[in-house]
Amino acid sequence: MIHRLHLWAAGIVIAAALASPAHAAWRLASSDAPVSVVRGTNATSAAAGDTLRDGDLLESREGVAHLQDEHGTLVALGPRTRAMLMADAHVALLSGWLKIAAAACATAPCAQVRVDSESGALDVGSSAAAIVAAPEGTQTVDVFSETGTQTVAAKPPTSIPNGRFASIGSLGHVQLSGRPTDAFVTAMPVAFRDALQPLAVARPARSAPPSHAATYDDIAPWLDSRLPARKSFPARFRSRLTDRAFRHDVQAHLNTLPDWRALLYPPERPGVRKVRYP
Repeated sequence: MIHRLHLWAAGIVIAAALASPAHAAWRLASSDAPVSVVRGTNATSAAAGDTLRDGDLLESREGVAHLQDEHGTLVALGPRTRAMLMADAHVALLSGWLKIAAAACATAPCAQVRVDSESGALDVGSSAAAIVAAPEGTQTVDVFSETGTQTVAAKPPTSIPNGRFASIGSLGHVQLSGRPTDAFVTAMPVAFRDALQPLAVARPARSAPPSHAATYDDIAPWLDSRLPARKSFPARFRSRLTDRAFRHDVQAHLNTLPDWRALLYPPERPGVRKVRYP
């Protein structure tokens, strides 16, 4: 009987794993210039053909970078754009320009393609495409629904129909309009005018790029952001506190990094007395 239960439980786990769309592999399909990557606690770079991972913090330099995952999600990053890849076809946009297209959902379960921003989350519809702009230093995120319908995951949710434009304020307030603003169209990367298409990806013929331990400057914009992913950064980069310069920089910015205070100054454990020596 116990043996049968084990087989039954194993079958459920295997079936769930086969059905789950999570953890799809990302590839950098093409890029006009190398893309800076913070993977784990190390900073490196990626070029066309490289495999990317969940948790990678990306910063494009000049030109446009095209990404795609194994389920058909297509992403383009504009110049000087910071984005983070996550599981379940989720992407976080910290600043810059992002264009995203979701594949058609043929059989359930399908991952909900989502873009997190500091102003809230945007769910991209099946077979839909959207252009998202998060200008650095502003509190507003702009969205153009290029095809299909997008949904701002607010309370209540707000739909952005095909061809409509929306500005999302810092408090999640959505303002819809019939067409993009002139400023949005003027600043948008020219390459974003074309529909995203899957690209053939060749494996790079090069050795592993050099890397170094991430400095505070490498990740500072992410640490004091208002993205949901921010909550994971203290645990992820905790080991970097052994570096004197990194620790000093975190201490100097504790007013904007309150979630790091417990790592720098752990609370005393109940029942543990400090021993004083003469």
